[in-house]
Amino acid sequence: MTDQQEFIAKISELKDTAILQGGQISEAQIEETFPDLTPEQKNLLEEYFKQNNIGIGEPLNEDEYLDADESKVIKMYLDELEELEDVDDDLKRVLVMGALNGDNEAKERLTNSYLKAVVDVAKLYTGQGVDAGDLIGEGNVALANAMTLLGSIEKPEDCDEMVMRTVMNAMEEMINAENAEVDVNRKVLKLVMEIIGKAKELSEELRRKCTVEELAEEGGFKTEDILEAIRVSGNCGDFIDV
Repeated sequence: MTDQQEFIAKISELKDTAILQGGQISEAQIEETFPDLTPEQKNLLEEYFKQNNIGIGEPLNEDEYLDADESKVIKMYLDELEELEDVDDDLKRVLVMGALNGDNEAKERLTNSYLKAVVDVAKLYTGQGVDAGDLIGEGNVALANAMTLLGSIEKPEDCDEMVMRTVMNAMEEMINAENAEVDVNRKVLKLVMEIIGKAKELSEELRRKCTVEELAEEGGFKTEDILEAIRVSGNCGDFIDV
């Protein structure tokens, strides 16, 4: 692992730790992980955390990163969960043990005890291309999956981290997939615009609509890309003989 890869890995781990701590990381934790940061590097790191909805020393005010629509969605979900029982650490331990022993009621109560935490985690992933409601939905699916992984923990106290990391991973994968799709769509749009531009230019030179073959040869485009551009764009028919 290169120094840069190690640096990125440490930042990612700090970010995960901050999310597990309710959206905050302490100065001491930063200094322990990066003892030799210059003031400029420290400022950049703090800015990175802020952009990821993470506060230093205390959580950020939600107004700093949630827009009005997201706040409304978050409130709606939390209002629906208001009647759920409060589960302290002792009761959670009992529920984990019960779930591990096949007690379905204990498993359901344990699942419900994490629903508010799923919403809290979703808040911290907003602003990255996926709506709060979709993040919560994905988190709830991951929560259900986590209940099938209880047998992987060594002791009941490990349940919280296993469950929340499962939820976090699911939300991150959803964000990555969405952003990858957006990136692909941008590339497709760029290619379509290039094809339309070249088709217009060529048709003006020829004083007629160009053929797909002519456009492929003159523009260096693949035939299948031209046909796809024709399919998705109504403008291509003005310049290409289809």
